[in-house]
Amino acid sequence: MDTGVQPRYKLEVLVSDPQKRSNESGSPYVSYQISTRTDNPQYHGSQKANFDDIIVVHRRYNDVVLLHDILLNDHPTCIIPPLPDKKVLQYIAGDRFGRRFTERRCHSLQNFLRRVSLHPVLSESKVLEMFLVSNEWETYKKNLSGTLQNVQKEDVTDAVMNAFKKVHNQNDEFVEIKDKTDKLDHSVHKINKVFHRVVKKNENIVEDYSKLGLSLQELQELVCNDNDKLADELKMFVEGITQLSYGLQDLNKFIDYEYLVDLKDLEHYIDSMKQTIKLKDQKQIDYEELSDYLTKSVKEKNNLISGYGGGNFLTSKIEELAGYNQEASRREKINKLESTISSLTNELEIARKVADSFEQETLKEVKQFEQIKNDEMRDSLNNLADQHIKFYEKMLETWVQVDESLK
Repeated sequence: MDTGVQPRYKLEVLVSDPQKRSNESGSPYVSYQISTRTDNPQYHGSQKANFDDIIVVHRRYNDVVLLHDILLNDHPTCIIPPLPDKKVLQYIAGDRFGRRFTERRCHSLQNFLRRVSLHPVLSESKVLEMFLVSNEWETYKKNLSGTLQNVQKEDVTDAVMNAFKKVHNQNDEFVEIKDKTDKLDHSVHKINKVFHRVVKKNENIVEDYSKLGLSLQELQELVCNDNDKLADELKMFVEGITQLSYGLQDLNKFIDYEYLVDLKDLEHYIDSMKQTIKLKDQKQIDYEELSDYLTKSVKEKNNLISGYGGGNFLTSKIEELAGYNQEASRREKINKLESTISSLTNELEIARKVADSFEQETLKEVKQFEQIKNDEMRDSLNNLADQHIKFYEKMLETWVQVDESLK
């Protein structure tokens, strides 16, 4: 498979340690520690670039939003990785400082920055370096205040104007890409729903095992004075049940905090790729509409020259009776059309170059997306498998000990 271009420098970013803090006005927010390792000399200033040196800064969610928006503005042909949605239930309900919410968002921000770091263009952007390294980030933010409010208004207008239009001459490669993307999106959505049910089911099982453990513990207390052997056996069995409950709880936490976040982020990442393809389609539609307009103008001019154009029969008769000079009017229309055709020809060539350029850049981005997506899915599934292996190894060890104690 033809993979995307690799970044020039190694860049590893770790997001961790979400902490609740307060700003100068006393309003609370969550700060995330961002640790960076890279061999890019620009990140190390006057010091010699050393990949083992760790650069640490603290950023909040709104800082990452600003980084995302600047990348989106500066690199319109790139697939910009999406951010975790701010309009989620926990945020709206006021639970944005809860552990589950902050840990899940932390992992999602990690996914965003990893995708950016693996992109050959985005990873070398100046704003990313400023975000990951600079202690002057707050000053940088103030200087940018208000400059991104009108970002991409033109693109949004184009998207609305072309929302119900389709490309007439779609590249076969993009037809295949869209088909594969839709199937992937559908599959990821189904897996996401399945694992949401798995998490809910595991929560119920953990609760049942906890209740069983408490009941057996009460039974142990009842028989401890009458039958020491039975009491000891019950104690070992309760410890096994407790370890099973804790182990399943840890496994479920991993699925909920990381694997489900990976799936949801992948859905959003797929959507970002679709939006990039739509932008490419908009450029193609612009070119096709200009081409159609040019064709109609040329046809209208040719009709006027041959004497078949210039309006309907009734209009011509009224103008003739009014003494209107139809020949002069016809020549004036021909001159205007010649001027329009000349202008359209130049604009059409520019639109063609823009459309071709967007198509080539989008194909590169799709290849880059495929590489990052494949690596992510492999790592995510490996981590899921490792967590299950860890759980079952621990359970095997625990219940072997319980079994031996009961012999």
